[in-house]
Amino acid sequence: MCAFGVSADTFHRFATTCTWGLALGPGTLVPMQSSLILPLMLAAMAAFMFFSIRNQKKRAAAVTEMQSSLTAGARVQLHAGLFGTVVDADREDIVTIEIAPGVVTEWNRMAIREVVSPDADAPSIESIDDAAGDVTGSDASDTVSLDKEQNEEK
Repeated sequence: MCAFGVSADTFHRFATTCTWGLALGPGTLVPMQSSLILPLMLAAMAAFMFFSIRNQKKRAAAVTEMQSSLTAGARVQLHAGLFGTVVDADREDIVTIEIAPGVVTEWNRMAIREVVSPDADAPSIESIDDAAGDVTGSDASDTVSLDKEQNEEK
């Protein structure tokens, strides 16, 4: 007698004639659904890995192409979050980037995250410096210095 309360011979005949079961021997019956779970899970994992690796290779190829095609004058963003303009991109691994007027730094080519387009609406650094130098609407008596002697004189 098997677990279902039928004789092994009857169970074996049922298993060999049934389309939903797989007979492994007398008295054993493995339903088709549980025998397909493992292969289906493995196939799903393999498909997921295949598409993930394929997408990752495409992104890596695009980044490599972007980094190798840099030219002087391109506006870039670094992985550190800095924005700058490429000054010299002739060396193999090193790129010279101007991050502020007169401030030129050298970076590894892999540090470049993306090439960004300069925004037409963004103000230039020179206009920001000019605006910071022009103090309008306030006179000298409104300003406070950190130096105690200058504050006492006012």
